[in-house]
Amino acid sequence: MPVVGTAGHVDHGKSTLVAALTGINPDRWAEERRRGLTIDLGFAWANLPDGQRVSFVDVPGHERFIKNMLAGIEAIDAALLLVAANEGWMPQSEEHLAVLDLLEVTRGVVALTKTDLVDEELASLVEMEIAEKLSGTAAASWPVIRVSVPHSLGLDEVAANLSAALAGYSPEDLGRPRMWIDRTFSIRGAGTVVTGTLLDGGLSVGDRVEVWPEQVTARIRGIESHGEALPRVGPGWRVAANLAGLGRHTPERGSMLTAPGQWRSTDSALAIVHPARYVVGGLPRKGAYHLHVGSGAWPVRFTPLEKSPGPVLAHLQPAEPLGLVMGDRFILRETGRRMVVGGGRIVDPEAPPTMARRLVAGGRLATLVGSPPHHQAEGLLEVRGQASLDRLAAHTRGGVPRRGMKAAGMVISDRVAESLQAKLETIVERHHRENPFQLGVPTASAASELGIGQALLVKLADSHPRILAEGTVVRDPKAQGDLDPAEAPAWMKARRRLSEGGLLTPDPASLGLDEDLAHALQRAGLMVRISPSICYLPEQVETLLQTAGNLSQPFTVSAFREAAGLSRKYAVPFLEWADRQGITRRRGDLRHLAERVGD
Repeated sequence: MPVVGTAGHVDHGKSTLVAALTGINPDRWAEERRRGLTIDLGFAWANLPDGQRVSFVDVPGHERFIKNMLAGIEAIDAALLLVAANEGWMPQSEEHLAVLDLLEVTRGVVALTKTDLVDEELASLVEMEIAEKLSGTAAASWPVIRVSVPHSLGLDEVAANLSAALAGYSPEDLGRPRMWIDRTFSIRGAGTVVTGTLLDGGLSVGDRVEVWPEQVTARIRGIESHGEALPRVGPGWRVAANLAGLGRHTPERGSMLTAPGQWRSTDSALAIVHPARYVVGGLPRKGAYHLHVGSGAWPVRFTPLEKSPGPVLAHLQPAEPLGLVMGDRFILRETGRRMVVGGGRIVDPEAPPTMARRLVAGGRLATLVGSPPHHQAEGLLEVRGQASLDRLAAHTRGGVPRRGMKAAGMVISDRVAESLQAKLETIVERHHRENPFQLGVPTASAASELGIGQALLVKLADSHPRILAEGTVVRDPKAQGDLDPAEAPAWMKARRRLSEGGLLTPDPASLGLDEDLAHALQRAGLMVRISPSICYLPEQVETLLQTAGNLSQPFTVSAFREAAGLSRKYAVPFLEWADRQGITRRRGDLRHLAERVGD
């Protein structure tokens, strides 16, 4: 359902025209009706001539209430810009047009109101002035309709032209609900109700939701849209949601209603900022600014990263974390002059830490703000190198990169993967060179040195032509260390002790072998480690396996222990080792040699 927002100078007839088109007075406060002045946002709805149902958001025109105006303009799909014929183009006409232009609102209609108060010549002059003011803006091609509400002049034409402007309108649904709250109130017996325009996804009665930035969870008790109770609403709808479970928390205007776990907050973003067309010489670094995004406004530190009288890449640091995504539209307002001075789009919701990287990121991402989410996610991944899939999705409204290497919820870009594989190769080569008798580099150590998780490390090794991930290490199978001749006496002494003890071999710790040499002996097949406290020579293992093979199959531990002349301390660990190697198969208390069943 499309949303039409009004714009224009104070007392140019915005609320009057909306009431005439919809039959609903959008001025909801008694003070507004008494003063004939819209102070806060008003809402109404109607069916256009083509049957399309639309919502109207009526905004204040007075300069003192520009903050309220901006709170209602964030989600509009088309604009109804009003200029009174008896006053012509005025300061808020110019500022409201600048807002529409900066927010890239391309659909709209201009209503030349109060034409009954002027003659034909003056009406024509104001029309010419409007055409001149609209030139070069997003509104340049909008039709201008002469209107007189008391005489019902032009009402049908305004409605028909809104239908034409909204032809082909189709809200995008990416399945990630997001609604900036513009009103909060309480109803006796029902509790807290929040309203806003649902920008994406759907909401249903019974859904669990989060209210940002506090991330307070709640449940939707009921939903209304345009006075009608509904079980579910989709993107583009004006929504009133009755929330249960908020406790003492009362959402404020500018809060965001979302599905749990789908968004992330940031207090450092990159953006392309366009100065308002009446700003000369670009936006200064010094100054007090407010960032208007969604339905809220926050103090923001604005740092342009380029010098230009036109659009610039800028670093934005809002005073509190916000749930921003790539492509979000915003307005910059200078608080000293109380004037809209710029606006634009977020290009990276999580700005890189250095100036150089920010400039590179801005150059790569600026062209992607209007792209599909998966393209945006790929762009962010290329800039960041490594990221969590959840965070990329949160920053791109659900985007998942189709490229890159993924594992355990993380992803690295193809460029970074290639670089890390080269570094991994160097790490493994160095380790084999410095530790020739160790099987390989512990995966935890290699992952830490590369700055990635162990799951990604295994993926890197699996796609490398030489490096192998094996158990808890990564290694190069071709880089096997040979026994150092200087170690031979120690091995010969240990071998003699193993063979002299028969099958009741001594504890490995008493053999006088250091850990590296013991690993090398095992890798070379000269010694078999059965358990931490038992090791055998290969010929001793073969003797024990022959003993097991000579038993009636299947056999028990007791039968094997008696035939081999072993105590239970030796027999049980040996059979468990044989199970792990696939040499024996265990079923309950019985075992059999795998070869006996065709394995």
